[in-house]
Amino acid sequence: MKIYIILCLFALSVTESQAAFENIGIGAKPMGMGGAYTARADDTNAIIWNPAGLADISQREIGLSYLELYGLVGYSFIAYAHHLEKIGTLAGSLSGSNDSEGSYQEISLNISAAGKVWSNLRLGLNLKYLKSRANIGETKIGSGAGYAIDLGLRYDFSNKLRFGIFLPNLLSYIAYDRAELKNAEAKQYSESLFREYHIGLAANLDFIHTSLSRTLLSAEIANGNLLFGIEKRIKNAAVRAGYRFSDGLSSGITVGLGYAVNGFELDYAYVSGRYGSQTSQFSIKLY
Repeated sequence: MKIYIILCLFALSVTESQAAFENIGIGAKPMGMGGAYTARADDTNAIIWNPAGLADISQREIGLSYLELYGLVGYSFIAYAHHLEKIGTLAGSLSGSNDSEGSYQEISLNISAAGKVWSNLRLGLNLKYLKSRANIGETKIGSGAGYAIDLGLRYDFSNKLRFGIFLPNLLSYIAYDRAELKNAEAKQYSESLFREYHIGLAANLDFIHTSLSRTLLSAEIANGNLLFGIEKRIKNAAVRAGYRFSDGLSSGITVGLGYAVNGFELDYAYVSGRYGSQTSQFSIKLY
């Protein structure tokens, strides 16, 4: 059964550009808010959700996340961001997915840069090296390698309202080699990844009433799907919730919790529907 699933994953990755190196939505803090994070991003999660948000990092920061789907495929993410005075923020990350037996694997090595163009406008860029492989035991089925470029921007109308745009895979090129796969129609070929778009708003609600102090509401359109999220911070803790509206399996409720103390932050998210099943995510941030 596992071999069948791995074969299906690789077949999708080399025939449907939407499936190859897909951003499944890793990061407990963003997913706790339903994935409505494009205008909210301001930490190492911004590498995945909107690199323009890296410009808000004012110190060194490390981020780690982990997600497991169907008890079979694990997704991991580790990132480091460093702020440089008068220049901006530089960051690097390594993310990957693989099954428990190592039959199928995708790896993304990312270099990011972000800075303030004007006082209210932030721009960010991701340069990604992508690589995949699939095996059955010692037999190689195929592999892929290439690059992708993401572009993000965020405009702060005030400290109460933010607007963000994120364009993953704006430019991309992936070359596939299936020389060892018998009966393959094409042994070598290339393609581009699916170009995504994310447009979001995030607003602090304390202007409505003092009881809404440190409460943030976000809304986003992601590839035609409507996302909503809310976050309430109480001292060092955070409570989050979100909902994704979609015609497919990705619709559903998300909830999350976070706690930060002495340069350490732990986040958790429960996600319903996004992956076709229920799952949990965990993230750690050190700064």
